[in-house]
Amino acid sequence: MQNKDKQILAVWGSPSSGKTITAIKIAMELSTRKSNVAVVFCDVICPALPTVIKTKKGIEPSVGEVLSAPGITQELILKNCISPDRNPYISLLGYKSGENIFTYAEYAKERAVDLLVLLRHIADYVIVDCSSILTDNILTMAALEVADSVLRLGCCELKSMSYFTSCLPLIADRRFQPEKHVRVLSDVKPRQACSEYENAYGGVSYKLPYIDAIEEQFESLALFDKLSGKEAKAYEPVINAIVKECLDE
Repeated sequence: MQNKDKQILAVWGSPSSGKTITAIKIAMELSTRKSNVAVVFCDVICPALPTVIKTKKGIEPSVGEVLSAPGITQELILKNCISPDRNPYISLLGYKSGENIFTYAEYAKERAVDLLVLLRHIADYVIVDCSSILTDNILTMAALEVADSVLRLGCCELKSMSYFTSCLPLIADRRFQPEKHVRVLSDVKPRQACSEYENAYGGVSYKLPYIDAIEEQFESLALFDKLSGKEAKAYEPVINAIVKECLDE
């Protein structure tokens, strides 16, 4: 049985820090337990759903349809979910190709919260792949506020540090509890000097290594495939540890 006190995980971080990849790999780990996992992709500037899944008919469902509806129901959410091939435990909810911030009517934060609350009742776990752009993404801000745990990803690069310097003040309010974020140094390459970045981020709990096979999976729409060999041994224990801290008792 999952810990109902730790059910929603928001994955947030600087641009190109591996948020989408990490969200999917966490969902994959949870699915090995035969837990039902909903993954929500918040980004409408560059919709993630068309970049992570192959479909013969194209992607028609959209989280925009849910958020712009007069009322959100479990049936409406399920109608707009899509599952990857060969993994019935994972459901994906995001914007489809060609959509943008003007495709749907504006919605209030309460609507985003309603979506996340209903997803609690639909799935064992909810993984929210947050947008890096906080000011125009209501769903991301709602997720950062209501999530049981927040995973904060940063990279070993100055742009990533600059991003947090600008964006962390936007969620400084105590309702976001930024001091409780689980900090991760992501996409760490071999022989990369990262101690200075760790200090700049105020310390990190985990380091996710750069993995060639994952980059290949991303480029070939195969992120839901399993890793194998040495690369799996380097990457998967970190994902397992993150899941244990963020979602397990």
